[in-house]
Amino acid sequence: MFEKTLIPVAYGERPEEVRKVGTILKSLGAGSVCLYHVNEPGSFFRGADLSWLTLLAEALEETGLAVEVKTGEGHIASAIAETALLEGVDGIYMKAKRRWHIETMLLGSVSRDLLRLADVPVFVHKVRPRLPDDGAEPDHSDLAVLYATDLDEASARPLPYVMEFRGAWCHVLHVRGRMADPLAERVRREAVDEQLNAVAEELRPYFGRVTAEQRIGNPAAQVLHVSDRIEADVVVLGRKSPAFLSAPMGDTAERIVTGSSASIFLVPQPGSRNAS
Repeated sequence: MFEKTLIPVAYGERPEEVRKVGTILKSLGAGSVCLYHVNEPGSFFRGADLSWLTLLAEALEETGLAVEVKTGEGHIASAIAETALLEGVDGIYMKAKRRWHIETMLLGSVSRDLLRLADVPVFVHKVRPRLPDDGAEPDHSDLAVLYATDLDEASARPLPYVMEFRGAWCHVLHVRGRMADPLAERVRREAVDEQLNAVAEELRPYFGRVTAEQRIGNPAAQVLHVSDRIEADVVVLGRKSPAFLSAPMGDTAERIVTGSSASIFLVPQPGSRNAS
């Protein structure tokens, strides 16, 4: 699923940190990486010596990955999203809370734009899974994954990616509104429980423990609450077409992305930006 990964990098990235990223990506099935750097118009670093990119590539190659280096120009998130399509990558990896250039905003803002624009899965890596020490294999034995699903096609697409994370615990969550009368509510609850149990069964071979629940309320607030409650390392979401802010699970998706202390893995619906 992660065979070829695009890694946007900024001036000042350290080879040892990129090497650790390579180790994590290999554990998720990556075989090759495209290192990509965007030269912003008017940047102090525009046109500077790019030999530092070669050092980053060499660090990644030490992990056994095949590496190519690309550069581009323009709006950062748009350039990354376009290059991901042109290069035919399976996903984009971004480390959160990094400065892109001294003159620009935190990379977190770039990652939010990219989650809206990208037509391939995006993994915004926050604190965990923890980057391993040099030479060490990442430890998935205590990894907790929250899979938030609408139980529709868009939310089902991330399922194979959830399986790739493996780990100790996967918690499947569905958030919905309350039905108008008690009978309809009971019927809906039973139907959702049946669907959640079916999803949980598919995931059991990949995790030490799989649980599922449905909650009633604001989707973003509930996802963030449950993520904190289970101390999730990764929150996996599907994104519907046509607009990011219409999905997943309501009009408050950006709250999930920006408010979560866990890493975010978002899988868009194919052709989402071009749908109308």
